[in-house]
Amino acid sequence: MTVKTKLRLAFLLMIVLFGLFGAVALKALSLVGHDIEHIAGDVLPSVVASNAINTATSDYRDYELLHILSIDPAERREYETQLAKLKDDIALWRSRYEPLVDTPEEKARYANFSRDYATYLAGSARLLEASAKGAGGEALGMVKEANRLFGAFSDDLVELVRLAQADSERTSQDAARVVSRGRTVIIVGLTIGIGFALFCMWLVETMIARPVAGLTGTLRQVGSGDLSVEVGQTDRADDIGQMARATEATIVAVKGLAGDVGTLVDAAQSGALSVRAERGQHQGEYAVLVGGLNELIETLTRPLFEVVSVMQLLSAGDLQGRMTGSYEGDLRALKANMNRSLDGLVNLLGELADLAGRMAGGDLTGAVAGSYQGDFAVLKGNVNRALEQMRGLIGHIADDTVQIAAAATETSAAARQVAELSDRQLMSLTAVAGAVGQTAQSVEEIAANAGRGRDLATATAGLAEEGRVKLAHLSGAVERIAAAHDKIERIAGTITRIADKTHILSLNAGIEAARAGEQGLGFGIVAQQIGRLAEDAALAVRDIESIVAESAQTVREGVATAGEARGSIERIAEAARDSGGAVQAISAAMAQQSVAVQELVRQLGELRAGSEGNAAAAEEISATMEELARMVHRARDQVGRFRLA
Repeated sequence: MTVKTKLRLAFLLMIVLFGLFGAVALKALSLVGHDIEHIAGDVLPSVVASNAINTATSDYRDYELLHILSIDPAERREYETQLAKLKDDIALWRSRYEPLVDTPEEKARYANFSRDYATYLAGSARLLEASAKGAGGEALGMVKEANRLFGAFSDDLVELVRLAQADSERTSQDAARVVSRGRTVIIVGLTIGIGFALFCMWLVETMIARPVAGLTGTLRQVGSGDLSVEVGQTDRADDIGQMARATEATIVAVKGLAGDVGTLVDAAQSGALSVRAERGQHQGEYAVLVGGLNELIETLTRPLFEVVSVMQLLSAGDLQGRMTGSYEGDLRALKANMNRSLDGLVNLLGELADLAGRMAGGDLTGAVAGSYQGDFAVLKGNVNRALEQMRGLIGHIADDTVQIAAAATETSAAARQVAELSDRQLMSLTAVAGAVGQTAQSVEEIAANAGRGRDLATATAGLAEEGRVKLAHLSGAVERIAAAHDKIERIAGTITRIADKTHILSLNAGIEAARAGEQGLGFGIVAQQIGRLAEDAALAVRDIESIVAESAQTVREGVATAGEARGSIERIAEAARDSGGAVQAISAAMAQQSVAVQELVRQLGELRAGSEGNAAAAEEISATMEELARMVHRARDQVGRFRLA
């Protein structure tokens, strides 16, 4: 008999025993459940309903008495409301109780109650009517008459409650008896079942569990890697013997498989990935497993060799190498990820190389436009932000360079114009100084001649002809002086215009220097100094014009006096005394003219010195601005190499 048959018989007997035990238990539970349903569905609701009716009728009786004793109409109306509510409650509980009345005794008691209660309600209506009219004596008499009815149906209600409780007690006793019998049956059945189970356990322990436990321990040792274990029970003829012999054969096969796997692992650890296990030394699934291991190693080594090849190309600088083998599953994902990584790296490096080439050629309009992830995306963002900042910086430098170049060019032109005007002003002042020097000599000669004429006029009239000649010479000198004064006035006007233009140019240079910002601060200061010098020159010219105007007036007076003297030279002999007075007047006028001319010479010297300073400063400004313009143009040319948009 096999172990399987033995176990089937044992479990079949246990099933029969437990089936009988379950049937008896279910019958007992059914009886107990029926009794519980009867108590819960009939007895308890009837007890509750009869008690509720009894309580409500007692409350009704109390409110009747309170109504009779009350003298307050409002209070009586409240009592009447409570009485009506109690009647409704009693009717509700009666409707619930009537379906639960099942025994003849309960039906008889309930019929008596119904009759007495109806009679009591009719008398109660008359009693309340009399009480409401204030007939207290009559109402009390009715109360005494109703006491008998109230006591009768109250007794009926108490008896109904007692009957319901008695029914509940009988049902509970029946259930207790059923439970007691069921408990006895269960104890007997459990005793038999436990005894039979213990017997079966002893048989299973002796014949099955211990041998199986031994085999289980052997298999556990095999599972833990101990293949040197000895298998017992191999001489038995039943299933345990077959299991023992199968276990021993399994251990032998596993030892062979473990040896081949160990050989493959050792070869893999030593780097010999070409070693394979011999499939013909195994049978069945073990042979399939060995073949699968060989295929697995082959499948794993093929992408590794391909990865090594790609990495060698990558280390040599060849970025075109890719994995081309046909793989499945994770190896296919490895191939795809490897190729995608190389594609992403090649694309990024290609974009960076192209961008660097364009930057080397001055083209800053490019950007890294490919779609990347991870650190590649961070590198792309950093490079694009750096290019954007560089474009902004060079754009600002280009704009500032253009503005500075324009300002420097304008300022340089203004400085050259100021220098040229200063040179012309210096030349004009030099000419004016020469003319004034000649005027001073002429005035000195005139003064000397006037002194000699004054001396000669008093000495002799015989020299009248010589005086006429001298007077004619004096008249010519005075005319030359007048002409020199006109020339001085024209030169002063020219100097005034030069000063005005110099002032305007200094204002323009100051504006351009302010537009250039900090780079034009020094030129602004120089332009301000030139403006001040131009203002000083204008003031000096105005003083010269004032002095020249006074001198011209004096010369005109001298010319007029000389004309008069020339007109009256014919009468010198007759009017020598008058001629002497005229000569004295001319001498005094010439003395004043000499003083004025000396002052003019001094102021012209100062103006010439200022003009020389202006010319030197203008030359220096012009040279500085030209150098700055050259530097700015060179910077603009360098910045212009970059293409920003």
